[in-house]
Amino acid sequence: MTEYTKHANGKRRRVIAAIILTCAAVAAVALRVPGFGMNSRSRDGVAMDTLVSVSVHSRKSADELDRILDGAFELIASLDKKLSMHDASSDISRANAGAGSSGVSVSPEVFGLLFQALRIAEISGGAFDPTVGPLSVLWRAGDRDNPRDEPPDAAEIASALSLVGCGMLSLRAPDEISLEKAGMKLDLGGVAKGYASGAVGNFLKRSGVESALVDLGGNVLALGGRPNGERWRIGVQHPLRRRGEPICSIEIEDSSVITAGVYERFTEMSGRRYTHIFDPRTGRPVEGELLSVTVITDDPTTGDALSTAFMVMGMERAMALADDLGVEAIFLSARNGAEVELTTTNGLDGRVRVMDDEAAPVTRSP
Repeated sequence: MTEYTKHANGKRRRVIAAIILTCAAVAAVALRVPGFGMNSRSRDGVAMDTLVSVSVHSRKSADELDRILDGAFELIASLDKKLSMHDASSDISRANAGAGSSGVSVSPEVFGLLFQALRIAEISGGAFDPTVGPLSVLWRAGDRDNPRDEPPDAAEIASALSLVGCGMLSLRAPDEISLEKAGMKLDLGGVAKGYASGAVGNFLKRSGVESALVDLGGNVLALGGRPNGERWRIGVQHPLRRRGEPICSIEIEDSSVITAGVYERFTEMSGRRYTHIFDPRTGRPVEGELLSVTVITDDPTTGDALSTAFMVMGMERAMALADDLGVEAIFLSARNGAEVELTTTNGLDGRVRVMDDEAAPVTRSP
């Protein structure tokens, strides 16, 4: 049975569902409703190590929309090449290779994104940190065919942590970045998809598209409203069920819905799962009650970084920061070992719709 309660301070609405915890991907998913009076085109692909989907709706011709989609996917591919830490020719990889020596000139997009990343690192007290690369490499060492068997020990973590810190990243206008110590590594995985979705949204707007939905693996951006004039209805993935089954939904237009969660990506070592979201202060993957955080904001770059930061900070501190920044968020947390609690910021009061079947219990996977 689903129960609604108000938090004592009046700033939160909690929906508590007595459901057994299991493991499933966490992401925002779009619930699409066909429109009318416009031509529509959509395209799916893979980029930035995730599934990408772009739907456009306009009074432009179908051929024009196909060309616009070509441009959107070319833009995503271009940004992927510049922002990836795994592509040796990317701006990020060149900066990492030059760590401890001279600065590196980068594209305006990368320079601007790093500037934003540093701002969010500061306001989050270091919960988000673009220099977290040494921890990413340490915990994700190996690959699918030859994975790491054991988690890193305290000495390895301490060594990696000595190379993490925004105070050792310098930006010099107009385009130079430098990392102070050899071995430092930038990792923009916690912000790149949000930035890319925003860039695609701006491209579509410049191209004259009136209505669009961009989904980069949990980073959903809505341009305008739906073709029929209503708001887009965006689902927040149920953390205990297969991808595509939402726990709740929210209606938006000209906004973004971005989710980070502990079950979205993980590594298994010694029979235990470790999330790919790292606490830059402890050097370890995040642990705790939070299963996912969904941020709703008109700035997808900030929303992406904040969703990661909020996972690291925990709900109480994250709620306070969200209130200070004027962004909205949905928190899904595990309580008492057998419940999922849905908590929202005050601005979402009345805007979040819980799925009708939420009262049904979910059985733990064997």
